Amino acid sequence: MSSMRRRWPAAPPPSWRGVGIVHGRSVLAAGLGITVELIDLLRYPAGVELRLALTAYGHAAQQARYETRPLTDPGDPSPRWSFLRTHVRAGDLAGEADPYQAPILSTGTTRLIDFRTTPRYWIDGIPAPVSLTVTVEWARIGLAATSSTIEIGPVPHALP
Repeated sequence: MSSMRRRWPAAPPPSWRGVGIVHGRSVLAAGLGITVELIDLLRYPAGVELRLALTAYGHAAQQARYETRPLTDPGDPSPRWSFLRTHVRAGDLAGEADPYQAPILSTGTTRLIDFRTTPRYWIDGIPAPVSLTVTVEWARIGLAATSSTIEIGPVPHALP
């Protein structure tokens, strides 16, 4: 069976709340000074919302801040920026996911956290997946591609 490739664009989930949180916090990837966690996964009738958190320290944080710096000259085509690359596979659908929300929560040089971002992704067209395989990568800050399978259990409760 061949899988269909697609791209999940930077679009938010439907305005009504999800059916329920079907997976809680877990570490998806870790590298030297970098951790990517699944914050939670919410199920909706038409898809799932994936919430991640990337935290970087030291050199990785310096690189992340450099890669996500504000565009100072919109006419200058030479700068190249990057961000956490997220690939999702659900059954026979697979493709890149663009975050609809990727705020930088903390930057600077503190002893605890140098860089943190919490991207959210809307993965539609998969009404009742049993599992998702999520691959995260940000080579320009030192995070090699790492895949994790997220088993989606039964919906524990409906959200109000």
